[in-house]
Amino acid sequence: MARQTFAFLGATDVRSFQKGALSAAVKDALLQDIQAMLTPGFRELLFDLIRKKGLKNADLYRRATLTKAHFSKIKNDERYHPSKDTVLALALALKLTLDETQEFLKRAGYTLTDSSKTDLIVRFFIERQMYDVDEVNSVLDELGLPPITNKKETKERKDGW
Repeated sequence: MARQTFAFLGATDVRSFQKGALSAAVKDALLQDIQAMLTPGFRELLFDLIRKKGLKNADLYRRATLTKAHFSKIKNDERYHPSKDTVLALALALKLTLDETQEFLKRAGYTLTDSSKTDLIVRFFIERQMYDVDEVNSVLDELGLPPITNKKETKERKDGW
């Protein structure tokens, strides 16, 4: 495996890449190739989708049943990596197709699998264009599975809204 992976650099073994072993030209070429292949990450895709769909951040995190603080962490902390369940909740809130959801999950380092009951239930909802996170959580609860988001209780405003 290592032979094929590094062959384009003229190396036949991972040990060839000891610190300082690469020439500046090879490092530059490698970095240029990586930059050309690199796709935007999860956060970039999330905010691109929000923009394209004309959504407000508050509308999205409410639909996803995320707290404002949690959404703020996703938005502002580049090192924060959301859980798969959080990504699923956002995919539902964005009303993504199954293919779009798979790509969205992939950018966060996840995938929908046939070996997870939760994944199969979320897939069922997405395939039927049913995007209500509370409904998904309700079905999960009825089947004895944990919700994809912690259902937060909304407080009634003093003005009755």
